[in-house]
Amino acid sequence: MAVTDIGVGRSEVGGDWALVSPVPSSNMKKAHWLLVVAMLLVLVLVLWPLPYLSVTDSCDQLVLQPFLGLRGHFTLVYRHSVQKTLCWEDFVLGKNKELVLCRTRYESLGVGLPFMIGEGQFTNRGGQFYLTGQNRHFPELALRAMPVAEQALIVRGRTYRFNDFFAPGSVIKLRAISLSPFQALRYKLSEGE
Repeated sequence: MAVTDIGVGRSEVGGDWALVSPVPSSNMKKAHWLLVVAMLLVLVLVLWPLPYLSVTDSCDQLVLQPFLGLRGHFTLVYRHSVQKTLCWEDFVLGKNKELVLCRTRYESLGVGLPFMIGEGQFTNRGGQFYLTGQNRHFPELALRAMPVAEQALIVRGRTYRFNDFFAPGSVIKLRAISLSPFQALRYKLSEGE
């Protein structure tokens, strides 16, 4: 054995000093691989893009930024201007961060409410009308804040009433974005929600 292959260390038996080999044991190799796997896992968790909804005003100032969950789902609620009944529009995230209208639910039929066969599958369940299979893609949504419309955004069970965030007549823009957990934490710490 060459001099470079050995070192000095305490013996495991009795604690006496002895010559020991610097070759890593199988336990050290396992610990090394566990450390590498843990570091990769931390990197993935910190950098993995997660779906958020960016809600901005007419000047593109961020007002809300709720996490959409792994399903990437949210609902817009508003009171219809003619029928004076509530409407719910369900959206999911599509490819390329598109907002996809997949279902509309409302409480009455009438002017301005979709019901034609070409607009999707129409059903009536207990006085609630559902229009499913709409599959309409939007790069972003833009609407105006109208207090009488009682507009709201529902994300993961939490309701954000637009009247609480926007002045009457203000432009509201919604678009999908991706944030890493690190970016989301930085936002929560700086802006809060």
